Amino acid sequence: MLGGASPIHRQHLKQAVRICIGRHIPLGTPINFICQFRHTACSTQAVTHSKAHPSDHQTSAERNFPPAHAHFGTSHCRGTNSQPFVKAKQSPTTGTLDSYPQEVVAAIDTCLAQARELVDCEAVKRIKDVPIYSRYFTDRECVNRLAQDAVATSRPQRALQILNIAHHFGCYLKPNHYEGVAYRLAGRSHWALIPLLVATARHHCGRASVRLLNWNMRALMEGQRYDQLDHAFEEFTNADLPPNRRTFHLLISGHLRNRNLNSAKQYMDKMAVAGFPVDPSTHAVIVAAYRSLGADLKVQIRAFENLRDLDGQLSTVVLNSIVQQLLDSRDEKAATRFMLAFDLPGGRGQDSTGSGSTTGLVGEHTPIDSPAVKPNAATFSILLRYMAREGKLSRMLKLLDHMKRAGVHPDPSILAALIGGYLAAGHSREAISVVAMLLNTRSAATAGVFCSMMQVQPLSILPVDVQGVPLTVHIFNALMSGLLDVMGLKAMRDILRTMRAVGVSPDSHTVEILMSFLERAQGTGPRQLIRVLRSFSSPSLRPTIRHIHIILRSILRREKFRVHGCGWDTTAAKYSKKRTYNPRFPEGRILDTTEYYHPTAGLKLPRRLRLKSWFGPILQSVSRQAIQSDRATIALRLRHEAVARSDMGTSQTAFRNMLDQGLHPTIHHYSTLMDGYAKMGDIRGAKQVLRDALEAGIQPNAIMYTILINGYGRRGKPEEAMQAFRAMIRAGIVPDVPSIDAVAHAYFAVGAYSVARRVLREMWAQIQPFPPELEHADLRTLAVTFRSYSLNPEHGRRKLSMRQQRLLHWKMKAIKTEWMRFEQWTGSRPLSGRIDRHDGYPHKEE
Repeated sequence: MLGGASPIHRQHLKQAVRICIGRHIPLGTPINFICQFRHTACSTQAVTHSKAHPSDHQTSAERNFPPAHAHFGTSHCRGTNSQPFVKAKQSPTTGTLDSYPQEVVAAIDTCLAQARELVDCEAVKRIKDVPIYSRYFTDRECVNRLAQDAVATSRPQRALQILNIAHHFGCYLKPNHYEGVAYRLAGRSHWALIPLLVATARHHCGRASVRLLNWNMRALMEGQRYDQLDHAFEEFTNADLPPNRRTFHLLISGHLRNRNLNSAKQYMDKMAVAGFPVDPSTHAVIVAAYRSLGADLKVQIRAFENLRDLDGQLSTVVLNSIVQQLLDSRDEKAATRFMLAFDLPGGRGQDSTGSGSTTGLVGEHTPIDSPAVKPNAATFSILLRYMAREGKLSRMLKLLDHMKRAGVHPDPSILAALIGGYLAAGHSREAISVVAMLLNTRSAATAGVFCSMMQVQPLSILPVDVQGVPLTVHIFNALMSGLLDVMGLKAMRDILRTMRAVGVSPDSHTVEILMSFLERAQGTGPRQLIRVLRSFSSPSLRPTIRHIHIILRSILRREKFRVHGCGWDTTAAKYSKKRTYNPRFPEGRILDTTEYYHPTAGLKLPRRLRLKSWFGPILQSVSRQAIQSDRATIALRLRHEAVARSDMGTSQTAFRNMLDQGLHPTIHHYSTLMDGYAKMGDIRGAKQVLRDALEAGIQPNAIMYTILINGYGRRGKPEEAMQAFRAMIRAGIVPDVPSIDAVAHAYFAVGAYSVARRVLREMWAQIQPFPPELEHADLRTLAVTFRSYSLNPEHGRRKLSMRQQRLLHWKMKAIKTEWMRFEQWTGSRPLSGRIDRHDGYPHKEE
């Protein structure tokens, strides 16, 4: 039962959950007990890390993780008695094994279906005495090729079963055979299978190798099992194997990803003691893993200075990481300077047509002294994602042309960014066409059904060549994220059906997209969010800290409403002669704090809400992995202390603790502190936080100025609110629905209803044309209609031109005139006096 999920259609939500997982598996079930592992797709972070740490046994031509080769109509192993093979029938469970004998595939799948993966089932016994079948499990080369090809199927756990059968038949493999299978599993991000593979290798060979132990450590890191990293390092001592530089790099990278600077520094010291001093490759590893901590100029400069000493791939990884971190902080100018180090068409980041920057970024184009670095698909993916987030579709399409000229073939991350750009610009048909064309390369029938469900006639021409690009969950997630706002839960249901048809399983980000949509757009409460997460959770799809963040955010949203109320009437009641303002602190119904800081930044659920029994297993699952609090969760802690409890002392302490941990604050942390000061009535403190953000290199946005406007409005100072609004316009920031609504609210709070109406009427055109049918509507109707536009995704970010700024100043001048008329009628001093007395703050000029 999903009672209380309105306005969601409950049957849609249940269908989406049922399609994705099927049945619930209790949280915390050991991964070793699972026989059926679900496919997960390559993530951009995993690909980046794999390039920063090339495999010990692979050649330079193999480092892009190509798929296992399928040998149709050819012999899979050498032998004098080679005979024609009986081909297996094409089915969703055979995948690329359709060129192998059907009896061999059937034996593997039969054993796989056994409760304990027995290898002495009847199907295995039948092929044991048939040489043309048994040699697939007795010849080392045949076993190695079959296991690697099995990884590319929709059931990659077959590879482990093949190795078990081969061992049962008396074929004793060497550790390097298992290393090859681990390499293929990593290439398809089947990280959950690698620890089982390493354990299998120990059982079969009686020992492991340094490379296998490194693969095991890498799999633990990718699976966010940070609690097992130290134990994985101890296994080198237990196996009497010396760790190499790659071992320490993996440990350093893992702890940096987990935002644990102290542990990372400890392993850097151990690396030096082991005879591996810090070198340029170490700086490459650090900067590649530093994104979770925030942009650090010293780290970036140190890594950039060592570019000349790195090979081509590592230098590209370093430069990509620096640009990504700078774009995360929206520093286009600095990102552009580093982009000039790439060897792009036209020479060092310049467009050969003379039209400006090839990258499409705005900033200085001064050359920097560095070696020319060859861009790769990740380079263009980083830029495309940033442009998609900014709603710059035309620049994205231009960048794709430069990518073609650079000879870079698109990968799933590039197509996902293109889909995001199309959806941000409102071009749903083009986004759906990208996925439809990828589906068509697999199955024309599936592509037709998909387009029919989406009710779209796909385009036949795309700006990129999708031939050879694998269809991964990353692409489906990008489509789902954008279509949910347009089509609702029906889009997710149809996309999940399509994913199931092509053998692509959802990942943790899929669950995050659904939960975020339910919380943000549908107003779903924490109870329903927890139910959704528990329904999607399994030992191979564990809850993450990002899931916890969404649940806590939902609780905090309701917490803020309980403490401060909502709407214009809440503030207006402070100054009304007829109403009594009596705020109540909801003791026992807001979040509490605990001494255990990680992973929730010290937050725990309210005492009176019946959520602990449901949320407990989720929190326990994440806590077992020793995951540290991230910057987003710490921002929630700041919001709780500053906004809900109005305890700015504790909030500032939490902020300083975050800095001490090496985490760099974002605009969200400064905005939260500003909101806390503003709600307390301390506008001077809010302005000081704004100045601190500027000194830290963070450019203010509309949210920060809206906080100031709301702060003045709560104190009954609409003139100062209008001054803050003008300052925002002078900064070139476009007004959005909340900022305009805050100005109107400031006048409404003191009873200047005509001025509030004038504000909405004059500023309406900044969002969209004013509806003629609302010309004579009352103020309430105008406010409700105007606020509904805040959910419009087409109103993207843009800079105000000088003409637009002048036009806005002229409109505000007219509003000022209206306000002065209101002051002449009511008088401003009595109003201000009542405001200060009700707020409990002495009247001071800012």
